[in-house]
This record gives sequence, structure tokens and C-alpha cells, in this order.
Amino acid sequence: MHRGVDRPEYRYGHPLLGWLAWAASGGQSAAAAAALLAIGLAALAAAAAAAAALARNLAAALFVAGNAGLLYSSVHALAEPLAAALLLGGLAAYAAARRNLAFACFALGPLAREQLVLLPLAVVAFELVLARGVRRQSARWLAALLPAVAWWIYLRVHLGGWFTSGSSALGAPLAGWRRAVLDAGVATYAPRGIDAELVLLVALLALLTAAGIAAFRLRAPVDLFYLALAAVTLCLAPNATVRMVDALRNTALLVALVPFVLTQAGSAAASAIRERRPAP
Repeated sequence: MHRGVDRPEYRYGHPLLGWLAWAASGGQSAAAAAALLAIGLAALAAAAAAAAALARNLAAALFVAGNAGLLYSSVHALAEPLAAALLLGGLAAYAAARRNLAFACFALGPLAREQLVLLPLAVVAFELVLARGVRRQSARWLAALLPAVAWWIYLRVHLGGWFTSGSSALGAPLAGWRRAVLDAGVATYAPRGIDAELVLLVALLALLTAAGIAAFRLRAPVDLFYLALAAVTLCLAPNATVRMVDALRNTALLVALVPFVLTQAGSAAASAIRERRPAP
């Protein structure tokens, strides 16, 4: 069946949304579209609820619910809302010491979006370097990577390539964003310019940069994960940034984390972790 799919190594690298849609539709192709829409909207609601739990206020939930990239993805059968729900749900469960739920979210995350493989690594780095009192859990979080690694090895054996070999979304650092800004700038001075797109793009990049600077405070795992994901986002290729909808979708997870690295919401999450850390 994979022979009819473009870039199968990449497409099958994040199968969780497809698996859930197959289960929700009962394997009926006629119900697949409705199942994908229902899952997208439910995941968006779950992500907002997890954000509220992590931040201990409703403002973060509204920030997630109004995330343009997540809204677009939720109605276009894309995996970003599911990834956001697993990302924020995992962080909220981790902060609340609900280890089994956190482990499940960490394990499923990379099967929704490959970038979430960085989340357990960020948690381990935080525990080993910045919160040595909870380092006993580090091996557990690394074990959360095993399901995704096993699936990717399976794909390598059957499809002949790693999921990264089928992706064209990454390139030289800042090349994609430079192209996006220049193309939007040129269009601004065209007879029917789209100056609003340039303004939105610059505002988006300024917001993400400000949050990236704030993340260097390294108060909680979310800061480390934000920096790691931002490094990947810097390397997005032009085909992932030039269209405004693609730029919003491919930065949706970063934007969802902005309240936690830029405002007091991150301090609340960090406080929750410190409150349940055992004494050295």
C-alpha cells in the first residue's frame, strides 16, 4: 500500500493520527474524514485543557485554543493538534508527578510528530543537570523513546530508509525564514500587495525570538524543549515557511509554549516541579 504514497518513509514516520482515525472510523473509508475532524477538534480541546492545568490559569488555555496554526491543522486533518495535546499533557502530568500519564504522553508524542522525540530528552537533561534531586526517574523517561525507535527501525527495514530521508522540510539554518520574509516583502510592493502577511510573519518571528531568549532562564523542562524545538524550526526549508499557513502550522507547537517560557505560567510549572522534588 505504501507504493501509492509520496515519501512513504516520512509519511509513515508519524502514524498516530492515522491509527486513531482508523480506529475511530471503524476502518470505514467513508467515515475517515469525519473521524479526522473529530480527532483534530478533540485534540485541540485537550491541548487547551492541559495548558490550563500546567499554567494553573485559563489564559494559557485561551492562547492554545486561539493558536492559528493549531486551528488550521485541526480542520485540515493534520497532526499538530494531537502533538500539542501530547506535549502539553505530558508536561502537565510531569509537573503533577503523574508519572504513568507523563510516560504515555512522552512515548506517544514522537508517533504524532517526530520532533517530540526531543521532549523526553529535555526532561532527562533537566533532571540530570538542573534538578538533581529527581534524577532517579531519568532512565524511565529515556525508555519512553523505545516505541518510536522500534517503529522507525521497522520502517527502515520495510521501506529501505529512515523517516528523515523522506522529508524535505529542513535545510540550512534561517534559509527558509529568509526566503519567506523576502518573498513577503517583494509581494508587499506588488500591484496587489499582501503587506499584512509580512507584518504577521515579522510579528511571529519576534514573538518566537522573545520567547527563545526567555527560555534561557531554564526554569523547567519546557524551557529546554522550547530551545531544542526552536533550533529545529530555524532550519525549516522554504517549502515549510514561504506560505503563511505553513509557517503558522510549523511553528504551532512553539507558539503554544510561549506562555510557559515568556510569562509567569512557566514559573508556576517550575514551582510545581520543585514542590514535589524529594529532598537531596
